[in-house]
Amino acid sequence: MADTNTPGSLLVGEGVFMKGSMRVPGLATIDGKLEGELTADTVHIQTHGSMNGRTTASHVKVAGSVTDTTIANKTLVVESSGLIAGSITYTELEIKKGGSLQGSINKVGQQPQTFAPVSPPAPVAPEPAVQAPPVEAPVEDKAAPPANDLARKPRI
Repeated sequence: MADTNTPGSLLVGEGVFMKGSMRVPGLATIDGKLEGELTADTVHIQTHGSMNGRTTASHVKVAGSVTDTTIANKTLVVESSGLIAGSITYTELEIKKGGSLQGSINKVGQQPQTFAPVSPPAPVAPEPAVQAPPVEAPVEDKAAPPANDLARKPRI
């Protein structure tokens, strides 16, 4: 059987569970379950893979799930099937349609921002309707006939 593992790399295959602290100088590919601390140049979490703990790498690509702390010093890519939950720090971020981030998300070099929970605005009482002043209809004076009517009176 040919050796397909590149020196300085780690492969956790599907169905494998590992626990502990690992330092990988090259690529760490996780298709099984890893719990603990993983530091590598590049981390790929495959579709069936999961990492629970602290993940630190220059490049992180997630198609499975990562929980707890994720630090991507250069690039963080979340594939359409990927989920990252917890404290997330990145320099460049790409999220494919369907990918998900949950938790605190901070860009390298920026101060973490905390946001107060937003409460719904208080209901506003409707303003009273403004009524136009009443318009008075012109009143006809029946006591005095119009000036034109005097000329039409029959003469006796």
